[in-house]
Amino acid sequence: MAEKILKWSLYSLGAVSLIVIGAIVWVVISGFRAEGNSMTKEQEQVMMEVNEPTEQKEIKAVDEDGIPSERSFMKELHEMTHQKVRANEKHGSQQMTSEQIDRMLGILKSVEETEDHYEHFDFYKKSLEAWDQGDFSNAVTVHNTIWEWQNGTIGWATGLMSEEEEQEYIQRNF
Repeated sequence: MAEKILKWSLYSLGAVSLIVIGAIVWVVISGFRAEGNSMTKEQEQVMMEVNEPTEQKEIKAVDEDGIPSERSFMKELHEMTHQKVRANEKHGSQQMTSEQIDRMLGILKSVEETEDHYEHFDFYKKSLEAWDQGDFSNAVTVHNTIWEWQNGTIGWATGLMSEEEEQEYIQRNF
């Protein structure tokens, strides 16, 4: 009888020990995850600015020296979408901020109805104007359309990232 009580006590002690160790490990891991996912105030501000519609404002044209080739413009726009889309591979990143969107719209204003007019001008303008109003629902289409124009073979966007995924992306890349 004493032997059964001893075995039962050891099993109980072992089970309680495992539960306590598991709880400690869970608390430690949760703490590390929480620290790793925290955003700086600056990153939070950028996220809020990008995701909220902006007021009506005048977009200024850029100097002739500041006008990139259409290929460079397309690459930059494509890299901006990486902040919003899920894709198995992403090469390059441009932070999507209100200022960046305004700058890109300014470039479009500068090339509109000039000899430097971009072939896909209307597509770029429509995409950026939606972003300027806080609507990023077109980011997958923008990403994949440009990717096709660039003859991309890997890194097809499959959907929009969640806010948490976007925050992690911003933290890792900017």
